Amino acid sequence: MSASPTQPSPKRIKLESSPTSPRLADDPSTLNDEDLSHDHCVICLQSLVDRTVIPTCSHEFCFECISIWAEQSRKCPLCSQLIGEYVIHHIRSQFDYQKHYLPPPRSSSPRLLPTGESHVRVARRARRDRYWGRRVRHDADELERAIARRRWVYQNHLYAKHVASNSFTRYRPYPSPAQFTASPNMISRATIFLRRELRVWQNLDVEFLTTFIISLMKAIDIRAESAVKLLSEFLDLDTPYIEGQRHPNAEHFAHEIYCYIRSGRDLSIYDNLVQYDSSPDRPLHEPKREDRWRYESRSRSRSPHRRHHRSRSRSPLSQPPSS
Repeated sequence: MSASPTQPSPKRIKLESSPTSPRLADDPSTLNDEDLSHDHCVICLQSLVDRTVIPTCSHEFCFECISIWAEQSRKCPLCSQLIGEYVIHHIRSQFDYQKHYLPPPRSSSPRLLPTGESHVRVARRARRDRYWGRRVRHDADELERAIARRRWVYQNHLYAKHVASNSFTRYRPYPSPAQFTASPNMISRATIFLRRELRVWQNLDVEFLTTFIISLMKAIDIRAESAVKLLSEFLDLDTPYIEGQRHPNAEHFAHEIYCYIRSGRDLSIYDNLVQYDSSPDRPLHEPKREDRWRYESRSRSRSPHRRHHRSRSRSPLSQPPSS
């Protein structure tokens, strides 16, 4: 038999059959301590899947459960407090999580204007919904442009210029593995950087490699030969390891992480501060008025091993970023 069309998830069927309120149980006396523990979702009464927190009240649910619930109501199923514009999920640590902005509530019939609610308020709400939609699209487009710029950096072997560590630049010496492990802020910044940087290469398991590299940085210097060799198993698949020679992509990748961690800045700020040599045939990007000074001098800090970089190595796409 041929497979049936895509079926809605059991949770969606269960919740949409009773959109007014979550059924905690047919008989309240059947609930035990385990059912009410923080490890269980009070909507589906099962173990939490992708723990999701409502920021306004800190109640926790499965991501799918609260997403379906939010299509019908924007009030917390437990305390009836307004959910807000987003929920927090993919929670890995206090500093590492994702915000999920909720779409406008679904309505099966034209919305009636409540008594006392002005057309101005309705128009304001509509503008706000359009704004959030544009913001999500803008963020996605900006991410793709940033990945294209990073791909162009690797394709043209452009190394971030060295910056001295002092109070003026606010750059710091690269942390030891113990210092990195003890700093949630550095781990969070490195995680954000890695998730974007690894998307330069196609067909990589970004989440696995992010976790792997963070563990590596907690154990050894990311520029150590052993670390570069491990990275090359993912980034230089077409170049077999030869003792004494370099792994172009892995070495370059380690250099970029090293420079970013030393900067002490968030990723968006670092993108505007980092300096590169322009490519021989095309600048990295059109200089804006405020950053044209970046292209007035040539760096002497390129890797001395650039002569070893050849097209045989696994490299990012050669398509330059659109202007």
